Amino acid sequence: MHMIPPKKGGLEFLDLPPDVCSMEELEGSLADLRVVNRYLGDKRALLKHLAAKARGADRLTVLDIATGSADLPVAIVEWARKEGIGVSVTAIDINNRSIAIARRQTARYPEISLLVADGLNLPFPDKSFDIVMCTKTVHHMKDPEAIGLVREILRVAKRGYIIIDIRRSWIAYWLIYLLTRLFSRNRMTRFDGPLSVLKSYTPAEFAVLATSAGASGFRIHREPFWLLVLSGEVG
Repeated sequence: MHMIPPKKGGLEFLDLPPDVCSMEELEGSLADLRVVNRYLGDKRALLKHLAAKARGADRLTVLDIATGSADLPVAIVEWARKEGIGVSVTAIDINNRSIAIARRQTARYPEISLLVADGLNLPFPDKSFDIVMCTKTVHHMKDPEAIGLVREILRVAKRGYIIIDIRRSWIAYWLIYLLTRLFSRNRMTRFDGPLSVLKSYTPAEFAVLATSAGASGFRIHREPFWLLVLSGEVG
């Protein structure tokens, strides 16, 4: 078996109209994603790269695109509080039900503002945020949409950007397939998790995507648990 499976298309439950899944299913799926982000490296990778970009800053403005239940903005605020850095995080998602869930999850974090908005058409002026981030979202899109998303990220970022996604491999696929069946009964999690791996990128494909969007001087980092981090600075 080749180590890299062919890239697959198809829609995940999270890509379908909201009424396909119940609010209870969505809440369960987002809860599973919070566990994944905590234990399979997303939180660690994000804070590692954010800390590097924030070096020397005493205040940061951050935009999180496709925030889900906003667990990563919460992680950013907790990190910033510990480091003595003032932070303001704007977290957006196109799904109004996800934002409703995020409001409950972030009630104790006044540093986080939540908004229903489309990452392909951000309602913000150029260079509105020091750091713009997006986690495990690009693989949900076809290439033209993904390129458009990266262009929007570059447009509104003033200091830099961090885009995290999955590195496609058979090992990652079977690991996620096994974990979603051992630790979750949620049909969204069980279906979307393995499919996400097959829809994701190799480092070379991620680089082509970034270049097509007009990014230059970016870096692609391999992080544990088959994560890819595309990061860069903007002028």
